[in-house]
Amino acid sequence: MPAPIGNVFMSALIRSPLHLLLGDGFAVVTVTGRKTGRRISTPINVSRMDEGWMVMSLRARSWWRNLLGGRAGELHHRGKTFPVAARILDQPDDVKNALRPYLQSHPAYARFFEIRPDKQGRIPEEDLDRIARDRVIVRLFPE
Repeated sequence: MPAPIGNVFMSALIRSPLHLLLGDGFAVVTVTGRKTGRRISTPINVSRMDEGWMVMSLRARSWWRNLLGGRAGELHHRGKTFPVAARILDQPDDVKNALRPYLQSHPAYARFFEIRPDKQGRIPEEDLDRIARDRVIVRLFPE
């Protein structure tokens, strides 16, 4: 399914009463485009973290750039819409430092990144380096 069509379909599903079928890991983030000024909605995978949510995105994607510099957005999650502020972790060392505890506390997600923790559950540094080069972490906090 082409990405734009897939995004429209997933966004509609996440916003519908059927969102319960998807579980807690899906949401829609809406941002205002920096260049166009248009509102852009993108389906994302989220994980609840402390008082907010954590999102991992490929660095090459553009939606997260619309949250740089303290710009606000909206998150639609579990049938509710929240105004959110973002903290973007885009430096590889910052991404690594956030990923390490996340993957240790959610070891099942390691397979999505082709990571094989050692017998003690530690994530190999070379795997963290590889992931941190290609991804950013977006922390979303309700305003």
